[in-house]
Amino acid sequence: MRGWARRVLAAVVAAALLGPAGCSRKAGGPAQTASISLFTWVRPQEEAANKGLIAEFEAAHPGIDVTLINEPGQQAMQKLMGMIAAGNPPDVMSIHGAFYIPLAAKGALLDLDPLIEQDAAFDLDDFYPQLVRLCRWEDALYSLPRYASVYVLFYNKDMFDAAGVPHPSASWTWDDFLQAAQRLTVRSDNPAERRWGCAIDFWGARVYPWIWQNGGEVLDDTRTRCVLNSPESVEALQFLVDLKRKHKVARPTQPGESRETREWFRDGRIAMLQSGAWDIQTFQESPALHWEVAPLPRRKRQATLMGMENYSIAAATRHPEAAWELFKFLLGPHSQQTMADELDKQPPRRSVADGAYLAAQVPYDRQVLVDALSYAREAPNIPDWDRVEHEIREQLDKMWMGEVSVRQGADAAAAAVTEGLREPR
Repeated sequence: MRGWARRVLAAVVAAALLGPAGCSRKAGGPAQTASISLFTWVRPQEEAANKGLIAEFEAAHPGIDVTLINEPGQQAMQKLMGMIAAGNPPDVMSIHGAFYIPLAAKGALLDLDPLIEQDAAFDLDDFYPQLVRLCRWEDALYSLPRYASVYVLFYNKDMFDAAGVPHPSASWTWDDFLQAAQRLTVRSDNPAERRWGCAIDFWGARVYPWIWQNGGEVLDDTRTRCVLNSPESVEALQFLVDLKRKHKVARPTQPGESRETREWFRDGRIAMLQSGAWDIQTFQESPALHWEVAPLPRRKRQATLMGMENYSIAAATRHPEAAWELFKFLLGPHSQQTMADELDKQPPRRSVADGAYLAAQVPYDRQVLVDALSYAREAPNIPDWDRVEHEIREQLDKMWMGEVSVRQGADAAAAAVTEGLREPR
């Protein structure tokens, strides 16, 4: 279905929402309850917060019952895709960024623009415009972020102070990062005494900020050719690999050890870690850990990754009016503030971020996270990306493990992705 046709369909749906929301009424009969579902893929603490918000929503909307479907495992998006393919999608769903564009392109998601235009209570301008742009496909809006998602540098203040290393600043370069990592690394024959200056999650989109900082790109301007093997991109990847293999300041992880790396940082065995607000819950599990955040170090320019974990409404929902009411509530200022207060989630609404979020007394500098949105970039957003990105991940794993050189891996990934983009869908 083309973009204009989807918008016409969405406008028809929007017109139906002008009546009382949350229930349907037979002629002359009582209001009928609408039962809708919400799909999420969050950890227990966030699931509990969502249950609290749903209870608030149901109390304010007695004509709507909400069933929460939470799938916190790695197969969450596969389960969601299966529900959609089977013709039984959740009415409102949280979608990982890598799956959002393909679903929008296939017409599985409801165009939100007509709904927003006819609902004066919903202020789209309150969302950061760069996040809203990230949520569009073919000029139509199919989702909005449940929270902002940017990478920054987390660091252990006690380790820096013990080594006499100045804390990271906004002016830090790659050279500053390397020198600090070298001074913070503690080598020992006793594994329990070893400390690492940094950890590099050498996987997929997590390396993109470093490529961009060095003036490199992942795809060319036409989005039809992979340029991971450009001199700028190769130099960035080589810098990261050298942190492990040449300088030996990065923990020698195995592919896919993101959770273990976060635990090592939490336990005080890693001094610096690239991460985002979504990991703060894990770090807060250790009262002995004294951490802070800073911008990622820069090279030729400042850059970080702006991700997506959004809420959308299924195009096939049988209760669009009730789904819209739930969607509005979950993305409203109250819910966003609740998630910031209870889970340290970074708000996508400017009024919440610039207000209570930054004013709150917390032991880290939230301004760093808010400022990162001004220079954050998006990963390649094309419908075919989920079909070809694995070629990059596979070669990154081989580079990290020393199975191929950075140049060999970058050449192989660029060739495979470019060929994959040329193949008909």
